[in-house]
Formats: sequence, C-alpha cells, structure tokens
Amino acid sequence: MEFKDIQDKLKEYYNVLKMARKPDREEFTTTTKVAVAVMFIVGLIGFAVYLLMDVLPKVFK
Repeated sequence: MEFKDIQDKLKEYYNVLKMARKPDREEFTTTTKVAVAVMFIVGLIGFAVYLLMDVLPKVFK
C-alpha cells in the first residue's frame, strides 16, 4: 500500500465519523426493542431445531 492509499482511506473514515450522530432516546429505545425481539426469535428457532434434532428422535425409539 502506498501512502496515498492510506491517506484516502483515512479521509473516508473521517467523513463517516463527521456524519455519525448520537441517537435520541426514542430511536435508541426502538432499536433496542427490535434487537431484543430478533434475538428472541433466533433463540426460539434454535430451540426448535434442538427439539427436532435431539428430543424427537428419542421419543420415536
């Protein structure tokens, strides 16, 4: 990598940081609710797969 490439990349990072802002309370709360809901759904899917792969074969033995 040349110095020019590094300098261009740093300028890109700086521009992204200039555009970033702190979310307000409502936006943060909404984002948190969505993240928790998605984690819950993924957990339920994982638990369902666990039941299908581990528990159900033992029931039909």
